[in-house]
Amino acid sequence: MKGNKRIVLVSWVLLLAGLAAALVCLPSLPEQIPTHWNIEGEIDGWGGRMTALWLPLAGVGLNLLFAVLPKIDPRRENYPRFSGAYDAFRLVFALFWLGMVLLTLYSAYRPGALDAGRLIPAAVGLLFCVLGNYMPKFKPNYFVGIRTPWTLASETVWRRTHRLGGLLWFFGGLAYLVCSLLLEPRTAFPLSMGLLVVIGVLPCAASYFYWRAEQRSDPGTHPKG
Repeated sequence: MKGNKRIVLVSWVLLLAGLAAALVCLPSLPEQIPTHWNIEGEIDGWGGRMTALWLPLAGVGLNLLFAVLPKIDPRRENYPRFSGAYDAFRLVFALFWLGMVLLTLYSAYRPGALDAGRLIPAAVGLLFCVLGNYMPKFKPNYFVGIRTPWTLASETVWRRTHRLGGLLWFFGGLAYLVCSLLLEPRTAFPLSMGLLVVIGVLPCAASYFYWRAEQRSDPGTHPKG
């Protein structure tokens, strides 16, 4: 798949930088490091020093998977049609993952110094905003995007669903970001969960109705893409 090699390289550099940071810090880390925060941003899960490597290693592994998916997807011929968006997705993922690695390492040295109850949800909201911006550019495939039986059956349904999904993810992510920064975590949490349900369920439900409308307008429509 043709793509922007520079963006892919930067993605690898970011994720490997996170792994390098964990390795450099490993000897000086406390015996117990934070692994989970509750909705108040308080640390409620701890792990041994070696757990500092799990997150960066997972990021590297996922980026390797992203490199393999276009080669094994039955619809791999569609990936060149959205290679720019796919590479941007990998870069945004790498930035987000590096941020989580650095937050974990910093919190290991100074537990509670960062307001993780706001920072992590805010980062997730920003991630949704960026992904929502690129979502309409995704083309039919089996791994990336809103993959329902109806979007995979029709390229028209795929396109309409991802336009709607892009809008919902962008503005839903923006609302998630604002809630996380301006509201108290205990107040923001149920609102944020409600937003996630909306942006997750509504595009999937809409894809069915788009497909039904296409079938009614042209009962002989064949799957496309």
